[in-house]
Amino acid sequence: MNRGRGWRYISLFCIIPAILFSTKTLLAEPVNLTELGVILPSIAVNAENVSVDLTVNVENDEPSTTFVTAHTASGSVLQRNNLGYWMPWSGKLDELINNFSTRTGNELFIKILKEENMSNEMFPIRITVGYETSSRLKFGVFELIKGQN
Repeated sequence: MNRGRGWRYISLFCIIPAILFSTKTLLAEPVNLTELGVILPSIAVNAENVSVDLTVNVENDEPSTTFVTAHTASGSVLQRNNLGYWMPWSGKLDELINNFSTRTGNELFIKILKEENMSNEMFPIRITVGYETSSRLKFGVFELIKGQN
């Protein structure tokens, strides 16, 4: 193998895992949300290509709706709709849009951002994720901060 080809193979082995693992999962283990809210760890993102998902342990809860909201550093208050688009939100709980997150067993998979170019956004961005049952609302909050992927 010549020297130039060797470097191509090495860079290929570095680039492919970087692409495959570019989606950020907030935590390795599913998180538990609470009625009083839980503060989750901040996550550093590459602003040019942001993908963030969250897995929630719902235990014995039966979520009827799920939601994702964002408060930006520029003052915008947004919510994610079920198609993945961000829309203005009034801040009223009864106006939250159901995201229809996927549930498998006791785990709820919540998509937050998928391959978003946020290079023109001001950071940090505060994200709230939650779900509602017939009798209560549980949620958690974390911040997206600008960093290296």
